[in-house]
Amino acid sequence: MRPDTRAIADFKSLFGVSPVAGIVTAQWRANRRIARARVEGPENLFVDLEDLNVRRALEEKYASLLAAHGMRHLDISELRSTQRVVTQTIALELYVAGKAGVVYGSTLDNERCIAVFEGRSTLTRYGSPQTLDADDEDLLAVCKAWTIEIEPD
Repeated sequence: MRPDTRAIADFKSLFGVSPVAGIVTAQWRANRRIARARVEGPENLFVDLEDLNVRRALEEKYASLLAAHGMRHLDISELRSTQRVVTQTIALELYVAGKAGVVYGSTLDNERCIAVFEGRSTLTRYGSPQTLDADDEDLLAVCKAWTIEIEPD
């Protein structure tokens, strides 16, 4: 739902304000819950793609694949690019090798993200699921960052 920079610029030049990417309705929030959770599994089975040594090893192993897609190196920017065939191929190989998932930085804010390979770890909830209220601090922050409006209750 996030508009790209050209769409934002075009919208601003036409209407003088930033576009709204979408609306989180009261009905949508009523049908969902939010809860804290923790990914549990053997630490050594998660591949940290932020680690330079890990990327160097992957770069060497997948040199032909990277070259075929015009990548000189397996830099963070390349891992976060839209070259999904590269990241999906590497992820499949890691899955086949018995890994539990990958750890990487978000393209939005560089916060830590974990992609879990199905059946290799568990997601454990702690605390009770809560309703997603219109004034929820985390919801407000996400909606602000993505230019999404929140319909009041």
